[in-house]
Amino acid sequence: MRALILEMPDNPDSIQLQQQVIPEPEANQVRIRFTSMGLNRADLLYCQGRYFFKPIAGSRLGFEGAGIIDKLGTGLTHTTFKEGDRVAVLPMSFNLQTQGCFTEYGVYEAESLIPSPEGLDDTASGSIWMAFLTAWGGMKACGGLTKGETVVITAASSSVGIACIQVANMYGTRIIATTSDESKRQALLDQGAHHVIVVPSNVSGETLEQANQHYVDEVREFTAGKGSDLVFDAVAGPGSYALVKASSTGGRIVFQGMLDRRPMNIHAGVLMKRRLTLRGYTLDETLENPELRQQAIEEISRGFIKKQLKPVIAQIHALSSYPHAFTQLKQNRHIGKIVLVPDT
Repeated sequence: MRALILEMPDNPDSIQLQQQVIPEPEANQVRIRFTSMGLNRADLLYCQGRYFFKPIAGSRLGFEGAGIIDKLGTGLTHTTFKEGDRVAVLPMSFNLQTQGCFTEYGVYEAESLIPSPEGLDDTASGSIWMAFLTAWGGMKACGGLTKGETVVITAASSSVGIACIQVANMYGTRIIATTSDESKRQALLDQGAHHVIVVPSNVSGETLEQANQHYVDEVREFTAGKGSDLVFDAVAGPGSYALVKASSTGGRIVFQGMLDRRPMNIHAGVLMKRRLTLRGYTLDETLENPELRQQAIEEISRGFIKKQLKPVIAQIHALSSYPHAFTQLKQNRHIGKIVLVPDT
């Protein structure tokens, strides 16, 4: 089989597609023949040594994927999983250094598997869980999003951003999406955002002040002066000042990314006056809570079965074309998810 390997830590240029022995499942394990794998910004950050945990030399890459069970280890019965079942690998539930999903075959513990939702094809099945679990966990479980509220989703053209728009619509909320690219405005409206604000990225000085004020004015106008109830933010940086200023009294801001790594500019007095709640979120918060994790999986699966949720795929690349896939990810011009599939 072939697998994507990071030969040298912190060096994305050392990614190689290598031949490896097809693994055999041990007790309570299953072997999956992968049919699709989602490429996430976390994959790039991991290769750069900028993720929450570090790679080692020879790490097998891939945070998520899905496929078909083709062999069972001992100890599993037909009441658990069987050969031929379509399943996905629960993100963050396996050893990323040795069990990454960018491969043709992989062996995983049975408890790490999620049945693929009915009606979702094999190409899409490996592209949904990282984004939709982040969206559900960050906005619903962590952010407390409820029907009728207004949520701001920043960097909304990403796979997580698109998932957030769909999840927020599923729960009957009003959605403001932000993007740094005017050309993405209509696509975000088409995806279900009710209003789009174009916010330039990595600006400073007078341009930053103007961008912040523009954002505040737009949010206040859309909400008839009230402000946003929840912000699910992937950017951070000095633009956070505007997120705070445009929030309603008692509003919440959940930070789930650091696309702008500059310091945040937030005054404590504003937080106190507005009684705002600010906190960080990572996906493992949801995955480490068994009850919350199961609730998330059930609600997301139900959303796909009822067609309330749908995968949005920007482009599909063969596994051997991984350089083009990573380049597309770095360029950040796409809408939705980049997917890798085994070569035919």
